[in-house]
Amino acid sequence: MRNEELVKPSKSVFTRDTRIITKDNSQTSETRTVKTGTTTVGLVCKDAVILGTDKRASMAYFVASKTSEKLHKIQDHLYMTIAGMAADAMYLVDVLRAETTLYQLKEEKPIKVKSAGKLLSNILYQNKMYPYEVGLMLGGVTEEEGPVLLDIGAYGSVLPEKFCAVGSGQNFSYGVLEAKFKDDLTVKEGKDIIIKAITTSIIRDMASGNGIDIAVIKKEGPAEKEFISIKE
Repeated sequence: MRNEELVKPSKSVFTRDTRIITKDNSQTSETRTVKTGTTTVGLVCKDAVILGTDKRASMAYFVASKTSEKLHKIQDHLYMTIAGMAADAMYLVDVLRAETTLYQLKEEKPIKVKSAGKLLSNILYQNKMYPYEVGLMLGGVTEEEGPVLLDIGAYGSVLPEKFCAVGSGQNFSYGVLEAKFKDDLTVKEGKDIIIKAITTSIIRDMASGNGIDIAVIKKEGPAEKEFISIKE
């Protein structure tokens, strides 16, 4: 007998709905998937990276929080935005913050943005069979790299971008980013584009809203973070 004949094919049933199917194909129970939403936007300026997020956390048609924190400091020169499942995203924030701190204590220098992105990518890829339900952006500035913005997918993909949007409102934000972005933007021009992009998503996407958090990460000095109130 050949080795491959020892492996019996699985008789599991593939289904796109949320019902749990038993071996004899009878339905035993049913679960409900709760949709979440958000808008996170980032872009690269001449000497900085600017990240922005809305403040609303949603569960289907219910607004779970109006003060959700989706923009997180990893290190002084490195920030991350989160979208998707809050528990998964917050766990990854804690892990990346701890790992990058250990690196900097050992090497006695700031970790590169792309190195932090690769570290996070490895964590996500190792769990791709049971993936974290997240959409992440990592942005920062180092002496060697300059301003860097990374779009990091749930399976570990790392895509360097000049501008990016992630979340349920991303389609509306991309319309603004595509029209307004240009190379060598000033910080003021970049902030105006971020505010316009997220405001557009808040107007059209019911899962986004309740104001905007913005962080400007520069090569010199601490990052500048502010909250901007939006009338809806």
